[in-house]
Amino acid sequence: MSSPRVSRRDFLRVSAGAAVTAAVAGGPLAAAPAPSAFKFRFVLSTNLYGCLPIADIVPEMHRTGSAGLDIWAGRWGNQREQVDALGHDKFAAMLQQHKATVATYTCMDPGFMKAEPHMRAMKKFGGDMVIAGFGGGGPGAKDLRGDALRKAIRAAVEKMKPAIDKAGALGVKLAIENHLNGLLEPPESLNMLADALPDKHVGIAFAPFHLPQDPVLLGKLVGDLGEKLFYYYAWQNGDGSGNIPQDVQKKQMPGVGPLDFKPMLAALKRNRFNGWTSIFMHPTPRGSPLHPTAPEVSAQINRSREYLERTMANA
Repeated sequence: MSSPRVSRRDFLRVSAGAAVTAAVAGGPLAAAPAPSAFKFRFVLSTNLYGCLPIADIVPEMHRTGSAGLDIWAGRWGNQREQVDALGHDKFAAMLQQHKATVATYTCMDPGFMKAEPHMRAMKKFGGDMVIAGFGGGGPGAKDLRGDALRKAIRAAVEKMKPAIDKAGALGVKLAIENHLNGLLEPPESLNMLADALPDKHVGIAFAPFHLPQDPVLLGKLVGDLGEKLFYYYAWQNGDGSGNIPQDVQKKQMPGVGPLDFKPMLAALKRNRFNGWTSIFMHPTPRGSPLHPTAPEVSAQINRSREYLERTMANA
């Protein structure tokens, strides 16, 4: 027996009713909720303030739109040493007074392998991540390519295993900056490094300063890293960071130098990046502040923040 014919009008009416029913029930035809607007999680890197007192820097966290502090040490900015000299209890009280918190510690010195005491200290102040450079290079490392480069990166990661295991036990993330080792100079090395990091608590701190200043290339690298990107330096090469006039040094800052950040920011937005973003540069000589006073440094940071937020909105 043949099926009764259904008029086009009846078919459309029934189909529309089914769509409404599915939408009400939350079925596959229901419209997906609109994604919330992307927001940066800014972290304030204390090295921009040189060796100014930590008591002058902590209040600047909220003034720069930051959600945490990245504590530096050594020749870049001696805030970690200041915290240790002040005493952890007094520093914790200072943070509480200003409703501030520590997000990360940067440990270029001593590096990951000797960072356990700093991991423990950072955890006291609310932080959960240590950033350092990558060990395991040597003569000729910067000339490696292809399989030889991949093998060298995997060997270097294997040497980090004790630090990786200790960080995992403490609940600390490790972010490897593409610096301090010729292995991570070629752009291709970053994808190789990401592939070599099986532990979920180990990722990459992406520093455009140390890579070719090609906006499209940098945007692709950021996009490729995906969940392995833990920390983003909003930092360009400009005219470098040597002993050059202050106005020239500032070209490392977003919105001051010539680099177009839009492709990188678009990649961050696509990936729903939820790691830390540091508006960054290296004042020279090392240990000197970007400007003489903390409020002046913060004003410079805020100009770059406005550039990043404006660019992100249009990315």
